[in-house]
Amino acid sequence: MIVYITQARRTELSAVEVEGLPLWRLAVGGGFLARRRAAGLLEKLYDGGTRRCVCPEGLRMLPLRAGITPVGALPFRRAVAGQLLDTLCPEGLGGGCAVLRCGGSGEETARGLLPVLSSRARYVRLEGEGTASLARELMYRWGIAAGDGGRAAAVTVLCGEGCRAPEGRTLYLTGDCGRYQRWAWTAPRGEGAAVTVTEELAGVLLEAGKWEASDIHIISLLDIRRENHYNAT
Repeated sequence: MIVYITQARRTELSAVEVEGLPLWRLAVGGGFLARRRAAGLLEKLYDGGTRRCVCPEGLRMLPLRAGITPVGALPFRRAVAGQLLDTLCPEGLGGGCAVLRCGGSGEETARGLLPVLSSRARYVRLEGEGTASLARELMYRWGIAAGDGGRAAAVTVLCGEGCRAPEGRTLYLTGDCGRYQRWAWTAPRGEGAAVTVTEELAGVLLEAGKWEASDIHIISLLDIRRENHYNAT
């Protein structure tokens, strides 16, 4: 089971269920004693087999010290990458070129983006690590030869670590994507859930097959680096 960690007035552990997915809910109170009790509960959860958690940024060190890894926003964003691209490029890509730039440990994410890009752009240029195998798959499965056709990049998708960001429109599908872009989204199925459904928890629900990508609706995108705001159409 995953543990869902939140700030509260007092420290307590309870079992909850969200869309049929069982979770531990750990409320962490303020103060030294409350934090110490929470740390002890996390150690017991680790001993019981818990290895992942959903938690706010300010509490991440508590589970990490117990050996429990916080879930990032990347699984969520990978699942709704098509909607994210459509928000970033509301006019569509049409006959334009999309660049898929793959950094360290990004090949799996990049491979999952191939059908998304090939259904939207006439040209797909591949850059970075693992591009040979990605190019073969792009040709074999979708009949597209990797390249830009002499076109300028309409959008660049960054996957993995260590990718250099371009000046133009960019979709971040990296481990630290939340530092560069923020998305507003809704999920009617999450209303009234036992806990607040964050991006990270939504990613867990998608991964577990409890939700489909169609259950999520992207509203807008804020590009923090470039200070641009995009609304979904």
